[in-house]
Amino acid sequence: MSGIIVHGQALPPPAGLTVRNFGDAGVFHFRNTARPSPTVNAVVVHETVTTSWESTVVVLKKRGLGVHFIADHDGTVYQHADLLDDEMWHASQYNALSVGIETVNPYEPRNMPQGGPWTKTIPAPWAAGGQYVVPTEQQSEAVCQLVDWLSSTAANPLTIPQLWVGFQHTHRLAMGRIPADVTENPGIHAHMYFNHADGAWLVLYSWLRLEAGLEPDAAYEEAIRLATDVPSRGIDLSKYFDDNPYLET
Repeated sequence: MSGIIVHGQALPPPAGLTVRNFGDAGVFHFRNTARPSPTVNAVVVHETVTTSWESTVVVLKKRGLGVHFIADHDGTVYQHADLLDDEMWHASQYNALSVGIETVNPYEPRNMPQGGPWTKTIPAPWAAGGQYVVPTEQQSEAVCQLVDWLSSTAANPLTIPQLWVGFQHTHRLAMGRIPADVTENPGIHAHMYFNHADGAWLVLYSWLRLEAGLEPDAAYEEAIRLATDVPSRGIDLSKYFDDNPYLET
């Protein structure tokens, strides 16, 4: 079954994005709990530290957790819960208000499968272990398209603004934890902002695509360049604001 399920309705996904939802017998439907209110105003981007969509489902089930989407290495997206009706346990204090996207990624070089689809690693002081496995181009773009769709009117009645929480009113995008009074705001979050270690690179890629206007190949290479050897205090994106005065944080 195709489409993105919101309040029981299958809505058209972004053009070119393959989405398999839990109406397909092969896609597990996580049912952590019902949402306490119809307000959904945030998206949280995660990385799995696994190497397949199937193993990610197994790990989440074993831990009693859940997530709305899983983006596999080839860019296929699996939807595991209704975006409006199902609260998933993936983002601590923000579970009730957020949509969760897991991205299948071994994260550390020691977890990379030999001959697998992940081929790029970078030195990254902001990452757990100091070395980071870069998501594939296909899944990076899939996450970006999901973020764009979720923060648009196409996702009504969700009310997720295309606001990048990691900026904290500066031109530096966070690559580490941010204060709770900032974290608990509507918009686009990396799981890293909640005192974890994942999601920030994908948020950077998505921002370069959606706000800086870079094409996928250019955004991918630029995100790699910017995130290499950068400290956890964040990535200075002033250049893009200087080039485009209409950008706002």
